[in-house]
Parts: sequence; structure tokens; C-alpha cells
Amino acid sequence: MTYAHSFSPDFYGDPENPQRSDRPTCIVDALASLPEDRWSELIRDVFPGRRPEHVALDEVLERVIETNTVSNLDVPVEVWIDNDGFHRVRVYDALSPPAEARAAP
Repeated sequence: MTYAHSFSPDFYGDPENPQRSDRPTCIVDALASLPEDRWSELIRDVFPGRRPEHVALDEVLERVIETNTVSNLDVPVEVWIDNDGFHRVRVYDALSPPAEARAAP
């Protein structure tokens, strides 16, 4: 089952100030944190004919907003970039500890 976005503007982030992170707390940071090979594959598939270095982060964010789909509503939220859900990023809650910390006795 998938869901439409129903999040605050903070969930999307600021394309002018992306922050790389292992646990991104907004979509912009999740996109900025993609490894170069995943970014290149994403651009090749979602923006055919465009070169990765010529596609801005805000263009990909616009595509995420147009796609308007997440796989789940719990943390981490898996956000679809394309309509088929082939490309996705995970967004974490800033207040929740990593899974391994929650599992520790």
C-alpha cells in the first residue's frame, strides 16, 4: 500500500542548503546524500537524455512532489522519486534513535 504526501514543509527541506547525512531528516538531504552512482542512475532513468551534473537538486525535489507517493508512514519514511517507485530515498525522524540503538538492551 502506498500513501500520498501529507507532511510539513520541513519534511521537504531547503534545496539551497542541502546537508549530507547517513540519517537524512528531509527529502532534500536524502537526495544530497545519495552516492554519485545512485544519483547518476536516478537522473538517467527519471530525466532521460540529461546529464547528472546538469540536473539540479530542486528539479528532483519537484519530481518527488509531483510523484506524491510514500511507501509507509512510519520512520524511516520511504519516499518515491519516480511514479514506479523504482527510485526511492529514506527520510528519518530527527528525534528517533537509529534502529540498532533501539534494539540494544
